[in-house]
This record gives sequence, structure tokens and C-alpha cells, in this order.
Amino acid sequence: MQPTDEQKYPISIDDFAPYQPKKLILTTPVKAGTRVGDLQKSKCVGKQITDYSQNFVNTGMRPQNFIRDTDASERFQEHPKLAELIKMKNEVVKKRATPPMYIKADLKNFDLSSLGKFDVILVDPPWTEYARRASGLSTDTIKQNGIDLTPWTFDEIINLKVETLADNPSFLFLWVGSYEGLDLGRIILKKWGFRRCEDIVWIKTNKTKTQNIFAEDKGEVFRHTKEHCLIGIKGTVRRGEDAYFIHANVDTDVIVGEEQPYGSTRKPEELYEIIERFCLGRRRVELFGEDHNIRQGWLTIGSSLSRTNYNPTVYESWFKGCLLYTSDAADE
Repeated sequence: MQPTDEQKYPISIDDFAPYQPKKLILTTPVKAGTRVGDLQKSKCVGKQITDYSQNFVNTGMRPQNFIRDTDASERFQEHPKLAELIKMKNEVVKKRATPPMYIKADLKNFDLSSLGKFDVILVDPPWTEYARRASGLSTDTIKQNGIDLTPWTFDEIINLKVETLADNPSFLFLWVGSYEGLDLGRIILKKWGFRRCEDIVWIKTNKTKTQNIFAEDKGEVFRHTKEHCLIGIKGTVRRGEDAYFIHANVDTDVIVGEEQPYGSTRKPEELYEIIERFCLGRRRVELFGEDHNIRQGWLTIGSSLSRTNYNPTVYESWFKGCLLYTSDAADE
């Protein structure tokens, strides 16, 4: 007697998606720019459907909106040992973090070599893609939100003297968007003296979006709902021998997080946490930073910052003595 499908496959697909989407279908056309929340309440909603992709076509609600346990507070509920490890690492990171410092400066004219060497470099250049995909923003909106979408050319980005900041060993985290930056970013990594070792992908949800949910980037084949952060390494780091500098396999290479308002280039805060848990070096610098990027344990540089508080003498004093990233060192 042949077994039934229920006997062969006792686990249903529904077991992996307990939070079903609001399965909506439209009965009347919807204008571009309609908010998801308004769409759900409107009279144009008719019978239910069961397809996540069709749900996106009809409502603009992305399928990744319904991935469960994406919040860090819920993600490790079924993995208590990993949850405890991350908790302890976060406590050590916080205890060893230096006060935040920041420099308001135009990076086209700023001498990066004057800052010394760093263990981690985070760069989010003003790619042309950022300006292109926000082309529908009005001038008033841009001024009101303080958004600077003036793009840099590829030559301007690659000619930044980032290599002067890189210690040996060190890591570079480079946001490259989801279009031409994926190719150009690899060229930039090589020019700056790094070789690509990993990349992190940010999958964007739009659960609370008030922007144009049907906005698109000219030239794209698919709807772009993710961005990439390339990771480059300078020097040699062995995970089995260099535990003083890296702690591998703590986090994954995927971030599922809410997209910022239309036109914003702000990235998820979770990237900082991934970097701090992975690379144990304490000298961290971020280029093209804004006020919201100011963070303990980081030196932030950018023309959009409100002011400067950087004092090189004080900053260097924080790294004298024992720099090992261990519980014993943290207690000293």
C-alpha cells in the first residue's frame, strides 16, 4: 500500500510561515504612491489570495515582510546557547567601547592619512544609484529632510585614500547598493588594498512604508528590494589562531530589516552589531557618516555631520595599554 502525501511529508509548508500575510486582491486600480496601510483599508480590497508574490503585485507588500523572528530579540529563542553567547559579547563590546568621536569634513579635501590606522573601516559612498532611485523626490522634501543625494563619480570614490587608514590586518565594509556598485565595488576593494572575503545582504521589508511602493530604478530587470555590503580583508587572519582579532560564525550574512523612508540612504543598525561581534579590534572608522551614524566605539567622518568633537590626543589615549579583546582585559 502506497503511503499518502501526509505520511510521506508530515510537515506542512504552513509550519514554516505561521504569520500569514493579509491575503488581499484589488478590485479597482490603485494610483502610484498609495500607502500600504491605506491600501489595506480601502474599498478596492476584495477576495483573498494565497500567493506571496501575487500579494506583492496587488498590494506592494514584499514577501519578506512575513519572515518570522527577524527581530534580534526573537531570533535566538530556539537557540539558547547562541543567545547567551551574543549577550555576553554585546556586554563586552559595550564595556570596551570608546566614547563616540566625529569630524565634520568634506572627504574630497580631507587628509585621511592624518588619522592613523584602523582595524575596521566602514564606507557608504554616495553612489549614483542612490540619487537615481530617489529621482521622484521634490527639492523641498530633500531640503526638509536634510538629504544630500549629490552622487560621487566612480573616479572620486576610488581615489579616496582609504588604504592609508588600513592596518594590517584589517577589514573593510563597503556598501555598494544593488546595481552597478556590485561590480565597481570589487574594483574599489582591490584599489584600496583589500581582497573580497564575504558580503552581507540587507533584505528590505516595507511593513510600515509611506513611500511610493511602486517606485522603480530605471534599467532594473527585477524589483530591487535588497542591498549588498562587500567585506574586504587586508593581511591574513586565521580563525583558529587569531581569536584575539576575530570571532567567526556568530552572525549570518543576511539582515532582514525595514527600509527607510523614500530617498533615505540610511542602513540598518544591525550591521554595526555584526561588525563589533565579528572583528574584535577597537579602532573603527566610518566614512560618509551622518548624525544618526554617531556611535560608541566609532570615529565618524562626513560632510553631513552637525559638528566636530574629534581630539586626536584624547582619541589616541584610549588605545594605550592592553588592547586584547577579552574578559580579563575588560576588567583591567
